Amino acid sequence: MPAHYDDPNYSYLQYWQDRNYEHLSEVFAIQKLLGNLKVGTAVDIGGGYGRLIPTLYPFAKRLTLVEPSAKQRRIAKSQLSQIKNLTIASGTAQKTHLPDSSQDLITLVRVMHHLPDPQVALSELNRILKPHGLIILEFANSYNFKARIASLITGRPILPIPIEKRSLINIKRQTIPFVNHHPQTIQKLLRKSGFVVKSQLSVSNFRSPLIKRFVPLPILLFLEKKLQSPLGNLYFGPSIFLLLDKQTNP
Repeated sequence: MPAHYDDPNYSYLQYWQDRNYEHLSEVFAIQKLLGNLKVGTAVDIGGGYGRLIPTLYPFAKRLTLVEPSAKQRRIAKSQLSQIKNLTIASGTAQKTHLPDSSQDLITLVRVMHHLPDPQVALSELNRILKPHGLIILEFANSYNFKARIASLITGRPILPIPIEKRSLINIKRQTIPFVNHHPQTIQKLLRKSGFVVKSQLSVSNFRSPLIKRFVPLPILLFLEKKLQSPLGNLYFGPSIFLLLDKQTNP
């Protein structure tokens, strides 16, 4: 994971202060994908300061937050002290340090955009997930509607490869890659890693400063709730949430 999450000049908490629409869109997506599910063990990998832990808490008896940043883990321990049966541990998506087949549910949200080659991480998820366990996996969608419009205007196709990269943030001359993944590339990697897509949602469909400026938040959230499912199969939005099932050999 990028080192800027530990940088004293960077506040991930502050990053989310003005992003209520994006945060609640992701909360809605997780709740919609999980429904009435109740599991024994769940882990949020790369979950930062635990932004989504309160959302995941009702779905699991025991929760683990795996986070590589010592700074984010300290914040999580301070802010989530009231949540019972929560373990906060050091680790990455590529190396979680969790036992084999130990998790009923895994969430990987806003992590894939830091993984130009997700194959190692997907193999690790397969290792720690129980047979027929579930994963909520989010990726930044290079095939979103805005990108398709730009492609029509410029005549430049949106290719599954190479993966698009751009600078997300620059701190002390450190360039942070942001990786947009093409849905076809993700689908191939998931099949190779032994996962099947059960459901998919298009999330943060109105992530635009102009739209958020002129449309009230309650209206945006109402539309978001209604459209996440129908727009999911169209890969409309900038963020795609997938519910994955781990397949086992018969």
